[in-house]
Amino acid sequence: MKKILVSLVLFISALAFASDYPLTVVDDLGNELVLNAAPVRIVSMIPSSTETVCALGACELLVGRDQYSNYPEEVLDLPELGSGFSPNLEAIVALEPDLVLVSESGDLAKQLVDLGIPVYAGTAQTFSEVFDKISTIAKLINHEKEAAFLNLKMRTDLVNIHKLIAGASAPSVFYELDSSPYSVGPESFIGEIISLAGGDNIVTADLGTFPKLDPEYIVASNPEIILLADAAYGESAETLAARAGWSAISAIVSGKVIELSQEQVDIINRPGPRIVDALFLLAQIFHPDMID
Repeated sequence: MKKILVSLVLFISALAFASDYPLTVVDDLGNELVLNAAPVRIVSMIPSSTETVCALGACELLVGRDQYSNYPEEVLDLPELGSGFSPNLEAIVALEPDLVLVSESGDLAKQLVDLGIPVYAGTAQTFSEVFDKISTIAKLINHEKEAAFLNLKMRTDLVNIHKLIAGASAPSVFYELDSSPYSVGPESFIGEIISLAGGDNIVTADLGTFPKLDPEYIVASNPEIILLADAAYGESAETLAARAGWSAISAIVSGKVIELSQEQVDIINRPGPRIVDALFLLAQIFHPDMID
């Protein structure tokens, strides 16, 4: 395996990676983006795209960010431009970007296109799409060689994590988005990470991607581990135990209610280059005896 990886690194090193401009790319909205030259003033209105640009070694190209882009730390010095759904459009335009990275959801992409600003709208919806989006962004900013190395390293790290948890039994898991309670289905991005990290999601595919669950369903499922993505909003092992019928749930009885920090939630939520960190984090929670 090591010899194969070394060979792949040498092969990548030997390849000539350079985007050809003018460059035409179709985004997730079906819009055609034409770049006449490599962008040098990039605004990112999605945290995962912000992290991707920086992971490709191009953080210096960023001139603005959305309010939720908080990693790596150096991006905090950039002008904050609102959110993807509530942007400061005037401030974005004033930065004179030659590329804006936005979500395919909402109206921001159309607003910017109407103003003649180059826009790429798109985010990864599945685990495997993360690698594709890294490659796409790299192509847009002429950092394809860096993307090849990044994707190779990420895939290698994933293989190593899978080796560590190979053969382990999967604990049943409930991931709480909020106290409604909303959760994540197995076909969602987070649901995929739970599965890849060796967990058994109590939510079945027929319930949807981000279903609102009947509390009785959760009690009947009796999860062995509960992950609280809403801990920053006041939910805890104590508040869960106070819910009708929940005090007997295995995770609560055994003390396996994990109150995720906001930083941990960000890592898990974002379909970007830190998916390996997300997988490792959950694998540690699910299999503490196999990953220290």
